[in-house]
Amino acid sequence: MSKISLLAVFIVSIITLECSQASVGGYFSENDAKKFTDILNNGLKQQEDVTNYYHAARGLSLLKKPIDVALSKNACSFLQKSFKEGTPEATFKVLNAWILLKCGGKLHNEAQVKNIKAVLEDKASSTESVRYALEVLATIGESVPNAGKIAKNIQDKLREDDSLPSLGHALHAGVLLGNEGKFVADRIQEIVVQADEIDGKLLQWEGGLTTTSLIITGLMRNSAAGQHLNQKQVDKLANYLLSRKTVPSPKGVWALLEAAEALNSYALFPVCITIDGEPFVTAEKPDLKIRVSNLFGGAVRSKTSVTPVVAQSATRISDDVVVLSKQSLNPGTTQTEFILPLKLTPGHYRIQLTAGSNTQSVESRVLGPIAVQSLEIGLMDADGSSAPKLNKLQHPQKLTSILQGDSSQHLVVKFTLSRSVHQAFIRLSSQNKEIIFVGEEEAGKLYKVEINLGNELSQSGDFDIELILGDSLATNSIRWNLGVISVSLPSASLSAKTARGPKPEINHLFRVADKRPAEVVSLLFTALTLSPILLLLILWARIGVNMGNFSVLAVPFHLGFGGILALFTLFWLKLNMFTTCAWLIPIGGFTLFFGHKLLSSIASGKKPEKADK
Repeated sequence: MSKISLLAVFIVSIITLECSQASVGGYFSENDAKKFTDILNNGLKQQEDVTNYYHAARGLSLLKKPIDVALSKNACSFLQKSFKEGTPEATFKVLNAWILLKCGGKLHNEAQVKNIKAVLEDKASSTESVRYALEVLATIGESVPNAGKIAKNIQDKLREDDSLPSLGHALHAGVLLGNEGKFVADRIQEIVVQADEIDGKLLQWEGGLTTTSLIITGLMRNSAAGQHLNQKQVDKLANYLLSRKTVPSPKGVWALLEAAEALNSYALFPVCITIDGEPFVTAEKPDLKIRVSNLFGGAVRSKTSVTPVVAQSATRISDDVVVLSKQSLNPGTTQTEFILPLKLTPGHYRIQLTAGSNTQSVESRVLGPIAVQSLEIGLMDADGSSAPKLNKLQHPQKLTSILQGDSSQHLVVKFTLSRSVHQAFIRLSSQNKEIIFVGEEEAGKLYKVEINLGNELSQSGDFDIELILGDSLATNSIRWNLGVISVSLPSASLSAKTARGPKPEINHLFRVADKRPAEVVSLLFTALTLSPILLLLILWARIGVNMGNFSVLAVPFHLGFGGILALFTLFWLKLNMFTTCAWLIPIGGFTLFFGHKLLSSIASGKKPEKADK
């Protein structure tokens, strides 16, 4: 019998999980709406692209923001002056901007209507052009001529181009064609399966926000979409839209808001469950405010679909202990507000919320005060030969006398807190100097700081002792002046501790040079080195110098060669390698060029002589 009961509980749990749907963890806040409004108002000020007037006016209407009268008047004047025959898309957006801006009067003429109908009859017209041509006729209240033929042309065009933008425009066109456009329902499944899922949380179509918005608005207009698009997919589409809140252009804001409005109006609309306001509570104000709303932060269409709102569980993140289970939330002051009292110990908590069939996990903090339950401070010998002498203090008392310490002692501070904290410090300060010591938790919220005065301090003097406590979960922080300690350090210790400052200058001592030989020996070896030159001069005097074959080309060659020898001499005496190489390149090039010329002239002079032989 017990096994059957456990099985039944397991089955019920599985059914509950399957029936619940994840909600959307965000919405377009007031700050987002303000940013969008500024972008859209800037779109009304520019006069570069007339379609931006539609994007701006339509976006402001979706946000339910009024349009500035002066901006509206200037935009109407510009539209009337600059509106000419253009693409069906431009015509649709200009005509709708004229209506949204409440310009008054009639902007289009019969010739423009005739051209729009010609687009519908032209088999070469793209799916986008056909869609916007149908939108123009719907805007001005004209009937669609020959809807069956137009539907056939769209189907033929989709066989040529079945890209996502083409399919998206076909969705809109199919709705505008009424019964003749029902063929588009057969393509919805194909469109849905092409959506890309990101991290299991977002859903989009290739092409970014513009393409995704086009397809979302097309699907939401088509009643058959409900057979292929489920609640989880709608929520993931909503999460994608929320991730694109940073769009900077009027067109981007318009595409974002159009898609969000379409999802809100869909039968399976997304439900946003978020924390409203600060994500923390205190013992004095334990009520955590939860917002259950649509994408624009307003009340959902059917309150019964999001009630009751229940905190299924609250888990302390530090140790995964469930501290709350199945607690109903109380209604707040507005339709979107619900109150969850969190009378828990300070900590970080993960709360699983359900609103009807929608679920969402949020994280919150419970804050509380820090209290010092006991504190002892005193001195002990560094070798531990005697028991420490500790004084007990109660916050915010101070020591009645100055502690007298030296280099052979340790300063000991022990304190017990009401709960563990992230930051516990002991600060010793004297004039403009301070040293911070971290308090480590030993056990049972007991902290201890032990400071070796001889090793940690660099000079004698009086030091203020402060206890500093802080924590991210604390509603208060503590900075408690415990008293003063007078430390006396020996002079040797003082001189040793001055090593904390600048290091003494190091003078490098080079090796003493070896003793040089006598001057006579140096002159002898110099003469031996120059002896080949003397021998050359003697031989020239005896044999003679043949100047008969001397060529003019030999002069620059010998000058270059002599320059190289002179450069090597200077390198030996004073130049460095880099300067020598810099001079050697031009001199060597000069010598090589004239050396080649000289050898060529010598070789050409010997060729006829060989021929005579």
